Amino acid sequence: MNYVVKKIRRKYVIDYMEYDLEGLTIHPKLKGSDYIKVKKATFYDDDIILKIINTKFRRRFNNLAKVVFSYLSNDDETDSGDYMILLDEVAKLQATLEIRYKRFMENEAYKEYMDKLYFLGVNLRNKLARINLMEQMNVHMGGMSR
Repeated sequence: MNYVVKKIRRKYVIDYMEYDLEGLTIHPKLKGSDYIKVKKATFYDDDIILKIINTKFRRRFNNLAKVVFSYLSNDDETDSGDYMILLDEVAKLQATLEIRYKRFMENEAYKEYMDKLYFLGVNLRNKLARINLMEQMNVHMGGMSR
């Protein structure tokens, strides 16, 4: 723990304190002039950290899952680039979960999210393989008909 003590008129006051505790640091993005402007906030309470992580990560996961399922249910198999981007987003979310949030999450919740992300990745890879196979078949069929 680091701190700076200043003497102000015969009294000693702690001016700056730095904790060696492991906490979750967030950078809030508040819009509007009615809010206090905060560049970053660090939380050390486990209950608050869990609520913040569950809220932030659940929102990101649900948005990604909606997009992935809309692409997987789409029968239009013309472009594989969109599926590659979605695979990258799934991998990015897995890495974020592994690196930033694993130490704060409960083990069961962590495993559940990792399993769901793995499921999304497998389904995207299967769809991408189907698209690539169809493209290869179209190339070979087009070459034979000429």
